[in-house]
Amino acid sequence: MSGAMFGLLSSFDHNLQSWETYKCRISQWFVANDISRTSDPAGIKRRAILLSALTDATYKLAADLAVPKTLTDVPYEDILRLLDDHFTPKRCGFGERYKFYVAVQQEDETYPQWAARLRGLTGHCGFANVEEALRDRFVMGMLPGPEREKLFAQDLTALSLAKAVEMAESVRSARVGATTAAVQVATHDQLFKMTQSTAAGRSGALRLKDGGNKVQCQVCGYRNHDTSQCRFAKLKCKKCNVTGHLRRMCKKINYLEANVVDDGDDDGIPYTL
Repeated sequence: MSGAMFGLLSSFDHNLQSWETYKCRISQWFVANDISRTSDPAGIKRRAILLSALTDATYKLAADLAVPKTLTDVPYEDILRLLDDHFTPKRCGFGERYKFYVAVQQEDETYPQWAARLRGLTGHCGFANVEEALRDRFVMGMLPGPEREKLFAQDLTALSLAKAVEMAESVRSARVGATTAAVQVATHDQLFKMTQSTAAGRSGALRLKDGGNKVQCQVCGYRNHDTSQCRFAKLKCKKCNVTGHLRRMCKKINYLEANVVDDGDDDGIPYTL
């Protein structure tokens, strides 16, 4: 074995980690670094690596389990058995199956995640047909919705767990896509209506500003009547003394802009609108 070590071997804290999982990891670390019964027949190196990877609290627990022997005198395989007996609970067949049968999909759990969690629960159930049990619980434990309804309508003889997961994902994707499309269409319609409303409002404002597109009276300048109906038609202009228009409409005054009425200069004549 070379001096270089492959992989990262983390420490083990029984308060935070699973012993069963850690035991699998350290065994694979030994394989990656060519540490085996052949290269380490007495298990001295494996024992040293395992014990050095234990946290203080876990090391003390292992030492207590080894009493009356000293932990460093206990063979590697015996240390594994001590930790197995302590950390691995005795399994009850019906208890494990109960956990499996009452499992249901969580709100934030995808269908592949739900299937994977179920498979993990079958480890100690002792099912004669694991795939069939998994398929049944996967479908029956799904959250209510079109995905479950779709699977309920399938033929049991032709439906496997893998196919059930694939079908559920397909229905979910189609449903999400349809919902997204509907939201986009609704948003587009709403924006279109808002644009139309804004345009109509602007058009109305322009019409009001223009005085409703009515022609301006050439006598007084107001837009609420025609020139022929103006009652000031016989008055003289105070600017040019010509009859037929008021001062504000006099062509000799060039400070008036087109379509603008100078309400501050009405020749002193009140006009009721």
